[in-house]
Amino acid sequence: MDILVIDRESLTNQLIAHKLAAKGHKVVTEENKNAAFELLKNGKFDCVMVDPAPLSEARPVVIGVWKNIRTSVKPYLILLSKNATTEDALTAGTNDVLNTPLSTVDLETKIGNAERLTALSRHLAREDNVHSTGGMIGKAAFNQLFLSAIDRSFRYAERSLIVFITVTNHAELTAGGEEAYAETFKKLTEKMTFMRRQSDVIGRLGADSFAVLLQRPIYESEPVDAINRFSEVLTKFHDSFEDKSKAPKINLKLIELPQGAQQTERFVPAAHNAGAEAAGK
Repeated sequence: MDILVIDRESLTNQLIAHKLAAKGHKVVTEENKNAAFELLKNGKFDCVMVDPAPLSEARPVVIGVWKNIRTSVKPYLILLSKNATTEDALTAGTNDVLNTPLSTVDLETKIGNAERLTALSRHLAREDNVHSTGGMIGKAAFNQLFLSAIDRSFRYAERSLIVFITVTNHAELTAGGEEAYAETFKKLTEKMTFMRRQSDVIGRLGADSFAVLLQRPIYESEPVDAINRFSEVLTKFHDSFEDKSKAPKINLKLIELPQGAQQTERFVPAAHNAGAEAAGK
């Protein structure tokens, strides 16, 4: 990623730049905020890290960053602070916080989240003519809701989550032609529209991928309860196929906004999940 670090502490700048460059990232550091704003006008950064000091409030600096962005996909913004919390970061209008002095593990985790959300933002912004179907909105419309959820998190510190649902064996299921997959796709969309809450919004992102936007969860475990419910429904759907070679294998990922953190992941069937875990060891 292309990363801009704005911090008047040159030592912090150098430390972050060294650690991130070692991971293959391109890092630009700037101690002066006004000069950094000019860099934002002329550059395309995927991630911006900013320490608001000497200001006690981060919001004015964050607004300065947003006013100078010229790219269609906003960069991932990380608040650098000694003692700020995630809630403080959201209130300031940033995606997340990175506390100093730096923890290498924390830095890598937050940059990993930034990479995930940046890739997601670009994927949703890409125009590839995926239309609505079977009670699901199209990709472009889902992208607008995604951007609105991000914006509301910056403005009001609201929390949203997305469950991404991908048919991992789509290529095998369509090897004999798209017609062979059409009926399975139709039934799959029916299952997903059935399992959602009234407030959930389901988007079709492609022939093999879908997303469910969980807006403003009421209780802490609600998103995990939702992905467990989706997994249970889709497992029953998979098990309904007598010929398992024609049954869809499905991956579900729960992503938190605006941090981009992956909370949990499920696989259908469960044996596929066990195999994936074993392969990762």
